[in-house]
Amino acid sequence: MMNRIHTLIAAALAFVLAASCGSDAGRSGVVDYQMNYTVGDVTFDMIKVPAGHTTLFLSTDNRAKVSGGVPQEVALDGFVITAKPVSQALWTAVMGSNPSSVQKPDAPVDKVSWADVQKFISKLNKLTGKVFMLPTEAQWEYAYKTVGGNGFASVAQWCHDTYDAIPDGASKSEYFDTRTLMVNPEGPAGGEDKVIRTAKERIAANPKSSRPSVGFRLVQPTEDKLTEDILGPLDGNKFPRETVDASKPGVEKFEVNGVSFNMVKVKGGTFKMGFVQGGDFFKEGTAPENEVPCHDVTLDDFEIGETEVTIGLWYAVMGSVPYLNDPKDSDLPVGNVSWYNCQTFIRKLNALTGRTFRLPTEAEWEYAAKGGERSRGYIFSGSSDKNSTMWYVSNASSDVQKVKTKQPNELGLYDMSGNVWEWCFDRETLYTVSAETNPTGISTGGFRVLRGGSCASRLDACRVTNRSFIPAQNVKGTFGLRLAI
Repeated sequence: MMNRIHTLIAAALAFVLAASCGSDAGRSGVVDYQMNYTVGDVTFDMIKVPAGHTTLFLSTDNRAKVSGGVPQEVALDGFVITAKPVSQALWTAVMGSNPSSVQKPDAPVDKVSWADVQKFISKLNKLTGKVFMLPTEAQWEYAYKTVGGNGFASVAQWCHDTYDAIPDGASKSEYFDTRTLMVNPEGPAGGEDKVIRTAKERIAANPKSSRPSVGFRLVQPTEDKLTEDILGPLDGNKFPRETVDASKPGVEKFEVNGVSFNMVKVKGGTFKMGFVQGGDFFKEGTAPENEVPCHDVTLDDFEIGETEVTIGLWYAVMGSVPYLNDPKDSDLPVGNVSWYNCQTFIRKLNALTGRTFRLPTEAEWEYAAKGGERSRGYIFSGSSDKNSTMWYVSNASSDVQKVKTKQPNELGLYDMSGNVWEWCFDRETLYTVSAETNPTGISTGGFRVLRGGSCASRLDACRVTNRSFIPAQNVKGTFGLRLAI
């Protein structure tokens, strides 16, 4: 059974919203920007970057880590960034000379130090009456992922931040911590070296050093601020939901960019949540400690995905797929997604549909997996037979299978046991004997719940009561999701 996965740090440490204290007097939150500027006879354009969330130091397909960093969740207010690195022509218009290694007015300026850039920004601000800044490292990478093209990282670029080294093999540093969501981080307060960024590497550099092929961009804040709709689901302090009427059973059909999917209406009720003795997994009277005590939970009506989210649906919403997913395999469940990736997907899906999709709560997941009011008390979802309703390690050989190729459970839901693990909304917590109504979990902690087991799991992990607690930023080929409303 896949139980709690530990990182190098204690699992009980809290999940908190963290913002940096590395700000300096030169950074401003004043909203006063334009989309294009002219200085002398030089014109330059800005591009808007929307408020949102990204995983810093990790490629958008979850394939490659940025050298010198560990994946870090960040949320950022909106900003504008120069469409191109600052050109030699603009530098000359402001500073009166061109230090670049190869003189070409339209090319990015280089051989300028971080300290030189501060002098340039000060003069540019006086000339324009605006406030320009170097992008933070988080802004730079977020812009690269969001609006950048092939030429975005044509030269390495200075960032505002002081460099914070992350030891080889470590999951954190004094500043970065994979268990936290950082909001508008600006880098650590102490330290000497500054950050130079490329798409694949973060480089520590003396702020007085100048190098060939190292330039910079400029940013300004916009009115597009982080909202509770973005932050709420990420920090667990908001659980968005629609009122659902499941008095008449059936499915609600959706289509997004040509891809259809069904949501099954689930009539709420009261059920026993937690371990129930059955099969040959545990001796009589024993149970996994995180599955007891069995307790009463009452749920309102809700809807849940007929299948796991497929690669086809993910691609229709996101326009790309995570590493090791192929758009041609549209009927396979998507994998290699973190809990945070799920939130980004859901936010975009909601924008496309005007609905309030979300991850199911752990209680909703278990209730649905057990068959809701129609439950027959099976060990796995839809059966106590190990082969009729699920793909697990013995019959799938650890290979993810197409959805809807096994029998559904009592509610018509497919693959709730096996195939891919499914993220739930809740954070890790232990059960109590107290009865609960529509529980959504606790509000702190960096571990989230995964349910259902996978094609690479043993039988005991595929039981409907099995629980796994995983760091929310973790990705794996067998980590997927199922939607709820």
